[in-house]
Amino acid sequence: MVPVKKDGKDILRCTKCGFEKEMDKKDKKSYEVKEARSKSERVLTTSIVSEKSGRKRDEDEWEQEREEYYKEVGLELLRDELEGSEENEED
Repeated sequence: MVPVKKDGKDILRCTKCGFEKEMDKKDKKSYEVKEARSKSERVLTTSIVSEKSGRKRDEDEWEQEREEYYKEVGLELLRDELEGSEENEED
């Protein structure tokens, strides 16, 4: 459920089905913003930076493995095709 303003009232809306419920005091307290910080004041921790670079490296490795796989499959198909055509020529 996500807090949203509708007709000047605070409501909770389900992001999946769209169900809406008016917020009561308990809901408002749990969704209250304690302290907002601007993006310039935020600091990235080393774990977040490592995660980002690690995820990118994994994507690059995945791309390289996929290319190698398709090259191997392509070579095998060509080899099979050449062997098949050589057998036909011999007959």
